[in-house]
Amino acid sequence: MTQNRVLVCVTAQPECDRLIRKGRELADSLQAALLVLHVRTRQKTLMGSTDISSALNQLYAAARESDAEMEIISSAEVEKTIADYVKAQQITDIVIGASPRNGCAPMSERLEALALNAKIYVQ
Repeated sequence: MTQNRVLVCVTAQPECDRLIRKGRELADSLQAALLVLHVRTRQKTLMGSTDISSALNQLYAAARESDAEMEIISSAEVEKTIADYVKAQQITDIVIGASPRNGCAPMSERLEALALNAKIYVQ
């Protein structure tokens, strides 16, 4: 029997703590382990490095409060990195935030195109 494992994908925004809380609710309902992942890109950001560090510290605290493990991986290929992590960690369910409407395909569609064997929940 496969054990359920829930992954919450977060950006470096303190508001992503709501995704961690949603992930905890889902993990509890599935009796699953909870993991949190942030993929750090090398792209320029509107926020300064102090703001990013502060946001990530808030997310680490939210992960700890939710009894979750949080990892940060540096990569220019966000979707591929998430997909590799999902496969390596045998993730069964993924919680992500809604993508901004900027003309790109939503993250959920980009992840689904990678044929992951995980259910995706957009919050």
